[in-house]
Amino acid sequence: MSRLRSRMLAVIGSALLAGVCGAATSAHAAGITVPDGAKSRTMPWGEFKLAPRIVKKLEAGETANIVVGIEGTGLPIQGAEMRIGTKKGCETANKSLSAECRMVGPVNPDTAKQLSELETLLNSGQVDCLALQPPLPNQFTNIINKYADAGIPVFTLNIDAPKAKRFAFYALNEVQAGKINGETTARLIKEKGIKVNQIAMGSGAPDQPWAQARMEGFMEGYKSVFPDAKFFNDVKSGIPTGKNFTTQEVLNSVTPFLTANPDVTLFFHTDQGIEGVGNVIRNLKLNGKVFASGFNVSGAILDSIGEGNTLVTIDQGFDNQAQAPVEQCAQFLAKGETPADPMRFLRPIVITQAGGANELTVDAGRERLKAAR
Repeated sequence: MSRLRSRMLAVIGSALLAGVCGAATSAHAAGITVPDGAKSRTMPWGEFKLAPRIVKKLEAGETANIVVGIEGTGLPIQGAEMRIGTKKGCETANKSLSAECRMVGPVNPDTAKQLSELETLLNSGQVDCLALQPPLPNQFTNIINKYADAGIPVFTLNIDAPKAKRFAFYALNEVQAGKINGETTARLIKEKGIKVNQIAMGSGAPDQPWAQARMEGFMEGYKSVFPDAKFFNDVKSGIPTGKNFTTQEVLNSVTPFLTANPDVTLFFHTDQGIEGVGNVIRNLKLNGKVFASGFNVSGAILDSIGEGNTLVTIDQGFDNQAQAPVEQCAQFLAKGETPADPMRFLRPIVITQAGGANELTVDAGRERLKAAR
């Protein structure tokens, strides 16, 4: 290969990488004056001092590296939407300073790989602000503290680490979102005159606090309308439908479950597995007899709502959960601003067939999904 061709390929490769990562424009080439509120700040957990290397590069007009670390970049729906949110957040961030944003993490959930990558990024000085989704609450406390002690601000999203030195947390209030789902589902059951014998609850991660919180909220919301409702299982015994959150896993688990338990006529699912539940209802020809409600959005989930098999889904706005901390990174680095309340709960997006007050119709849900793609 000629030297000229090698150089051309290198330039093209660099340009492609910049496009993927959302590299900064030249609007802030002259640099910014980092405010004292960003250089040093007293937090509830102690004193934070921004790394001198970060101050130096920002004031020299160099690009700030904002990293979004999530537990699974290949997770259905979540991975794609968080990538979109990272990009949108970076567009806003570049209005305040020169920023390059990228999403990192293992393809599928792997705590050891995720932690190793975070250690490598820290030790090589590749992060100037971190937005992080820990696998479990407080599981990554030590690595978050390492980042903070190294002068790198950290914001958590989706799953929190409240014992760590993080600045703020962005996500749904899981119990509240589950309660809204339960209330909405029960209202539709009542309006449509549907007979529900027994309700089952399942999850791709039934042992995790976020899933149990959604089940807790669903039960509370549903029972606010039907106090005597009968549940097949409780919050601590959610039916496992597949740890990789794939539709096929749900088909493999929920099909035999519904076949063996004909009294279960409503199935609540805590995550994107609701797509598989809708498919099971259709495959077993249980339309009009068994119904589902759950979380997340995809074309297939919206189709199931349109068909009447799924009554409610909560679009938890993975894109919003990634976008918000990326924008906050820029707000802190450029203006020294942090939220007064570190718990930044985002409003759940409720989707039903016909829509209503604070609800999107199926068609509006499709438009949102189309725009996000």
